[in-house]
Amino acid sequence: MKDVGRWAADEFGDAELGDRRRTQRLVKLAAEVARTPAGTVTRACHTSASREGAFRWLENSAIRHDAVLSATTRTTLRRCAGLRRVHVPLDGTALTLVDKKRSKGLGPVGERDGAHGVHVMTAFVVSSEGAPLGIAGQRTWVRKASKAKSDGPVKSETDHWLKLLLKTHREFEERSPDCEAFYQLDRGADCGSVLLLAVKMDLLLTVRAAHDRKVDTEAGRLWKEVSAAPKKAVFRLKIGARTRLRRRRRVGGKRIEWRIDRRERTSKVDVRAIRVPLLLNRRTRLEMNAVLVRERGRHKMDRVEWLLLTTHPIKTRADVMAVVEGYVHRWRIEELHRTWKRGLCRVEDTQLRSVHAIYKWATILAAVASRAMHLTYLARREPDRPALNDLNRYELEALIVLREPKNVRLGDAVTLAQAVRWLADLGGYMNPHQGPPGPTVVGRGLDYVLPAARAFENRDKMR
Repeated sequence: MKDVGRWAADEFGDAELGDRRRTQRLVKLAAEVARTPAGTVTRACHTSASREGAFRWLENSAIRHDAVLSATTRTTLRRCAGLRRVHVPLDGTALTLVDKKRSKGLGPVGERDGAHGVHVMTAFVVSSEGAPLGIAGQRTWVRKASKAKSDGPVKSETDHWLKLLLKTHREFEERSPDCEAFYQLDRGADCGSVLLLAVKMDLLLTVRAAHDRKVDTEAGRLWKEVSAAPKKAVFRLKIGARTRLRRRRRVGGKRIEWRIDRRERTSKVDVRAIRVPLLLNRRTRLEMNAVLVRERGRHKMDRVEWLLLTTHPIKTRADVMAVVEGYVHRWRIEELHRTWKRGLCRVEDTQLRSVHAIYKWATILAAVASRAMHLTYLARREPDRPALNDLNRYELEALIVLREPKNVRLGDAVTLAQAVRWLADLGGYMNPHQGPPGPTVVGRGLDYVLPAARAFENRDKMR
């Protein structure tokens, strides 16, 4: 990209690593990865000198991961300056990594026996219009093998939710006090500790309910109480395609699974809202607002249904719709994790030898994944933006030569929307009816274009 050097300097240029040369190496490495996103250093760096410098930097124990993370979070919060409100979805994921010798300091992940890696929880910032702005906080940890089948991981994950929320909220208060952060959390965060923290700290927060909690009303249960609440709105919601595991059990010693394939559709949904007194335990009663979003005309096994617990007001229809629209932005963090793990950046391909080096490398790749998401967003929101604002001359020439679009010649003016679509075509994009191309398929196209662009650039330098 034309601006990768400037982007890398903005993103990591103020990292406090104890030595200015270390920061300069970080900026150079981030720029290389942004030019050629890859999960391994050998693919991202194209000379033996840059590879050796990257490995030395990553394995240097004196360079702290939290200092690298702090640099990118500060940049994200600077982007929030001047915005009235942003949405901050939080979610966790696991990076499954190769560690055959069990020497990297990794821990168990997932349900598969023998799978090792690290756990990550990320706070991702999205503007009210849906533009990805960057990472506002992240926690990484290794789960101990001795606790893999005990109650320890559940308690530990709750602790990470609380610490990440607190850390991110304090960063907003310190660095972007005029910007209101609206936190969006999935069902994994539906626990009493998170709800109590939101009320105690006066956080603007929405959590999708996972438990049919007791409520201090005649209905007795949360779902029953909210289902009988007055209807606040009816609107059409675009629902994406998805394959979801619904049920699993053992029959005759064999594990049987039911899956439901959901096609993309646009459906009418009813929205109900009410204030509910939750009974978290025998001693704790907590007042929260509840919003129920339920798809019409579908069987309960297939319909979309969200019960959202929120601290956001629900007095007016606009208030209720702000809660629903805010939760829709939560899917941005799932897109970030896909781009980071299995799409453009493929962080799980890393072969680094220590967990601390993996943490630093993963943070750089996460920032690159966020940048790639922002590029695809710009192509959708500003389709007439000149492609040369985001691609350099050699990259655009290579794209035209490889894609061979009709009636387009080298030197012609090309818009960003055209360039992104051509990149997606090279990456295997086939179905425009399922929505515009995302960063994963665009990244596959870049894999073809960038080597050709480097060849064109080197050819001109050698003349």
